[in-house]
Amino acid sequence: MRYTATIHVRTRSEVRDPQGEAILGALRSLGLDVSNVRTGKEIVVTFEATDFAAASEAVRQMGTELLANPVIEEFQFELADSAVRSDAAFSSTAARTK
Repeated sequence: MRYTATIHVRTRSEVRDPQGEAILGALRSLGLDVSNVRTGKEIVVTFEATDFAAASEAVRQMGTELLANPVIEEFQFELADSAVRSDAAFSSTAARTK
């Protein structure tokens, strides 16, 4: 089956985000009442897997072994069966605390 994963990688809240700070300053200079900005990246991957569980495990592996640096970043993902649009979400932060 074909799946599409949308993976969101962001710096951990305890890690400084200079790009987010720059955006925060720029938004405030526009007169907007913004209190915080965090930046990150979004990666969309379409791939084949035997079932939803295998697809979820594959995306977890993508995030933990390649896409996110676990020391300074965390990741979340949404996973959809490309044919059915059955969505599920995962957060590396939530998994780490369990």
